[in-house]
Amino acid sequence: MPATIPTARLSRLAILAVTGAAALSLAACGGSNDAKPNSASPTSAAPTSSSTPSAKGAGKDWVKGLIDSVSGSTIQVSQRSGSATVDFTPSTQVAELAAAQLTDITTGSCVSVQPDRHSDSPGGNAITARSVRISSAVDGKCPDPKESAGAATPPPGAPSRHHQTSGQVASVAGNTITVNSTDPSGNSSQTTVTVTDTTKYTKKAATDAQAITQGKCIVAHGSTDGGGALQATAITVQQADNGQCPEPGGEHQHHRH
Repeated sequence: MPATIPTARLSRLAILAVTGAAALSLAACGGSNDAKPNSASPTSAAPTSSSTPSAKGAGKDWVKGLIDSVSGSTIQVSQRSGSATVDFTPSTQVAELAAAQLTDITTGSCVSVQPDRHSDSPGGNAITARSVRISSAVDGKCPDPKESAGAATPPPGAPSRHHQTSGQVASVAGNTITVNSTDPSGNSSQTTVTVTDTTKYTKKAATDAQAITQGKCIVAHGSTDGGGALQATAITVQQADNGQCPEPGGEHQHHRH
């Protein structure tokens, strides 16, 4: 009998040892499970730049009229349809139109021709110029006439019955100018422009905001903001004629889409 006592105790000790080992194992597993969510916890998704800046073009809106006042970067303009506000920034392209003459037109220069109202040909391939605006080509190319902000250019939406022609000068011979044009679809055409003693010429040249002053005529292109002000991407100014601004482009002074 006495010999069985140690054996029983040993058995109990063995059971306790096994139970303790199992408990420790479970505890270790529990700790491992608790740590997993922390290690797997994803770093909060980094914000993806889903907002792409919208590309700005020349702008479909425009203002044309006489400058009433300039305060900082804000211009007040009198138009036939009422007053308008134009805001500009250092990135706004500014140009000025000045008087020019036929000899300023050379091969390779850019022109925008407003025909005489009574001389349009049905096909628009031969016209007599009432006015010609001259500018320099950039990298050998002329700007899209829709993006031009010249005061001598008809505003977007102006009647096209006068067959205004814009393009690059192919040649000048006496009173005849040959102009190569390309439409938005890439189709090329050539127009023969005849100038007369009554044709008026202006030349467009890049300048800075110092040229924007009270009493000048302005054509500004850009986009209208929520407050009704035009945020100008391009501005062209020129001297007024006895307080009046030229209207070669038709009846409209101001147009917004």
